Amino acid sequence: MKKFLLILLVTLLLPSILMAATEAEKRTAIDNGLAYLATTQNANGSFDGGGLDYLISQTGSALLAFLEEKDNWGTNAAAYQTVVDKGLSYLLENANVVGITPQTHGNPDGDGNGVGVKFYPGVTNSRDTYVTGLVLPAIASSGTPDALVTTGPLAGRTDGTGAGGAWTYKDVVQNTIDYFSFGQTENAGTMDGGWRYYANYGNSDQSTTQWPVISSLYASKMGVSTPGFVGTELDKWINNIQYPDGGAGYYPTNYGTRYGEMNETGALLIEQAFRGLGVGNANVDAALAYINSGWLWSLGSGGSYDGNFGHPYAMWAIYKGLDLTIGRDDMTTITNLHGDPGDVDNPSHGWNWWEDYCESLVSSQAANGSWAGYSSWGTGLATPWFINILAGTTIPGGNGENIIPEPATMLLFGLGLLGIAGISRRKKN
Repeated sequence: MKKFLLILLVTLLLPSILMAATEAEKRTAIDNGLAYLATTQNANGSFDGGGLDYLISQTGSALLAFLEEKDNWGTNAAAYQTVVDKGLSYLLENANVVGITPQTHGNPDGDGNGVGVKFYPGVTNSRDTYVTGLVLPAIASSGTPDALVTTGPLAGRTDGTGAGGAWTYKDVVQNTIDYFSFGQTENAGTMDGGWRYYANYGNSDQSTTQWPVISSLYASKMGVSTPGFVGTELDKWINNIQYPDGGAGYYPTNYGTRYGEMNETGALLIEQAFRGLGVGNANVDAALAYINSGWLWSLGSGGSYDGNFGHPYAMWAIYKGLDLTIGRDDMTTITNLHGDPGDVDNPSHGWNWWEDYCESLVSSQAANGSWAGYSSWGTGLATPWFINILAGTTIPGGNGENIIPEPATMLLFGLGLLGIAGISRRKKN
């Protein structure tokens, strides 16, 4: 009798275990996730709860989820636009102007006004880089580069590009990139070229370094580029952070400190893509092979930073890295997957890494549309990040296209090739 009941239970559960997430199920999960996020917006425009660092970070993350899905708002368009407008106002209320100066390897001041912008109070704070890196993608994705800033400390300034020197949203993005360029680590040995908790911290770590880089990629959506010296210096970090097995560590290899390797290697792919490195490059291929080998790495098996599935921070970093390098249709690079259910209904591909992620997310979503998160990355961060993964968010930039070349490089390529590059870029956009 017990054996019969066990067989019956397995038979009843089998369809749900073996069935992939259909396109319709993904759409439903995304819509339910956005509806949930809308209910968590506070009166001041922020999202969810926690300290100021979480409130700002969650707001930036939630707005990116809404904005990336704007074409699918449907009958919620008016309500969701109000959500976005309130959220953007909250972020701008928390903008902080910081004086910047030329650095050893170049001038970070892209617009020559002598300042940068971060999104956390105080001169320096251990959350500056993380929080600012989660805010810029939302502002850059607003689709309104010429909109004037009318709230917060940036309102009323006269050194912007708007009428009377008012700041536009593009000015905000430009000056945030200026801040990141100013804050890149220099003259610190193998730590050169990365970032840490606040500008010019004195050393770097891989977890933090991904956020100025992903922000630079998103800045390209508003036509804002990153100074060439930043990329040149980042090359040093990229080379120093990758181990012989292809994976990245938290610190450079000479420190021997490794944890959160799946997240750190996803971040490495982002950084490599930012520098124009792709499949066929030995270091990129090694990083992809490492991701493949650790694809089924158990959550928290080596600590709270480790794992893949169910780990919001790792999954979002890996998604961005894979989207930038192999794309969502690739079926040959990441093959160490969960079992193929055999019923993927996406017309562009079969069972692959992205479908594996989507199946996991559809099946783990709570009834209220949220995701529980894990460790330091709770519902307020997990839900918007997982929405972006399910939606197949395209990470912008990549292939080094938003880097301002060094002067020598510009001379080398010549005006003719620069013209060709401009045509190519317009076609991509």
